[in-house]
Amino acid sequence: MPWSHESGWHVSTSDSGRRYGSRRLFLAAGATAAAAALVLDGGGAAPAVAAGPTDADDPHVAVDVKRIGARGDGRTNDTVAFQQALDLAAKVRGRVVVPAGAYLIDSVSVPMLVKIQGLGSDISRYGSGTSGGVNLRHLPTSTAPMVVVTGPGTTLEGLTLQGNGSDAPLLRVDNGFESRFDRVHLANVAGTALLAQRVNNAFWSDVFVNNCGTETDAAMVVRSPPAEMSLTNSNTLTCVDLTIEGSPGPALDLGWGGSGEHFVEFVRLVAPHIEALQTGSAPEAVVRVGNVRHVELVSPFLYGGGGPLIEHRRQRPRGVVLEGGIRVVGGALLGVDPAKATANDHLVRLTDGDDFALIGTRLGRFTGAAVAVGAGYGANVMIDPTTRIQLSKGASPVRDERPARALPVWGWPGGVATVADVEVGRHLLAGRATAPTAQPLPAAALGAAPIVAAGGDSAGSVRYTPGAAAKAGPQVRLRFAAPFATPPTVVLTAQSAAAAASRPYVSVTKDHVEICVVEPLPAAQRGEVAFGYQVVG
Repeated sequence: MPWSHESGWHVSTSDSGRRYGSRRLFLAAGATAAAAALVLDGGGAAPAVAAGPTDADDPHVAVDVKRIGARGDGRTNDTVAFQQALDLAAKVRGRVVVPAGAYLIDSVSVPMLVKIQGLGSDISRYGSGTSGGVNLRHLPTSTAPMVVVTGPGTTLEGLTLQGNGSDAPLLRVDNGFESRFDRVHLANVAGTALLAQRVNNAFWSDVFVNNCGTETDAAMVVRSPPAEMSLTNSNTLTCVDLTIEGSPGPALDLGWGGSGEHFVEFVRLVAPHIEALQTGSAPEAVVRVGNVRHVELVSPFLYGGGGPLIEHRRQRPRGVVLEGGIRVVGGALLGVDPAKATANDHLVRLTDGDDFALIGTRLGRFTGAAVAVGAGYGANVMIDPTTRIQLSKGASPVRDERPARALPVWGWPGGVATVADVEVGRHLLAGRATAPTAQPLPAAALGAAPIVAAGGDSAGSVRYTPGAAAKAGPQVRLRFAAPFATPPTVVLTAQSAAAAASRPYVSVTKDHVEICVVEPLPAAQRGEVAFGYQVVG
């Protein structure tokens, strides 16, 4: 494709050789370039040529940062040339192309509908010290974010951003509405490398954050804008193949914190690969989820220790519909190799909030419990039957500190049918908590004497005292709170001498059980009749 050397603009040619763009574009841009002054700052900045297109409707134009004046030699401050290129591209909603090289950058802003495209070899999946491709290196003395996305519809593609001694973020997203990031590598920052303050309807893929973060600061943070920015909260972010490695503490924060900006909703991370060997006396979780509405981790691989791999701690409730809601679907959560770091006591810690589910996930290598549920967590915690938890000696699947009244009532739509025996590790507790209705029958001759029934459809007790005219046959009817599909099996246990001597039996239908006796006791021997019952069906 031919170049306009006067303006620094790349003009595309069609397959037939017809040149897009116009003579007016070249003449105007060339005249502007000729009249512009070269800019060189005291830090050795590369000269930047001020050029301005006039054909703002031509989509076949791109700005090459080297044609604008960037050196890409790793020593020259290319900030001015880079910003010049971005501003020029913004005028035609175009793109900035970046040839292979190492570009020293202080801080630049990416305007609305601008694409930065790296043209070098793809090194986005290689180590943090890899040279080659397109490397943007932060000015070591800079305290500002290196790249700030300020407008919607921006695209970053094929770039590696290096900390280079600065602790400031490499990438800050102030307005990521419908942003697209692809093959973006961020490395070597002793702090947060990627700070997303507003993302909406965004799709990111192949984002790699390497050797970033501190013991307390996550390598990547997604939250909402501060109040002074007066923007909508972050929502609807999809990220495919997110990789975070080498963090000494938390790797990823989603809405983590106690302020108004710490909230995100509808976040989907597909095939995330996150590893962190946490240091410090009280290691933070690898993935910290705070104030959220619906977060999905689909087919994740999370590895690390000695803190948990996932923690949910809501610190600022929003009161929205479907608040909370974390789903881990498939994938694996693997604790650290004890030879490399302190072993994980647990892999998932649910401190505050509600609605967490593991679906078909594999968990292994921990010393305490795979999932630790705090006393203040909500009722909705689900580990579905396809989840596999591999236990070591002395470990357990779940450590639940919630009071019994907060535990969930499990329900499977349509019921559960099996063709094999079902093994229950502990007691089988029924969920039919409503007591059946007790009704006296004529043979008991109770008169006004009360019947005392307690329990539920599956288990309970009944007490009554037969009247003087009591006869053999049905004495009391217990009508189930919810009918069974077929008549259940009912087992009676005598809990008084009178009950044992009366030779009891039962008559059962789908909706009730009748307690019957073969021979009532003589009047002189009668007393309170007490039975316990167990219903299986």
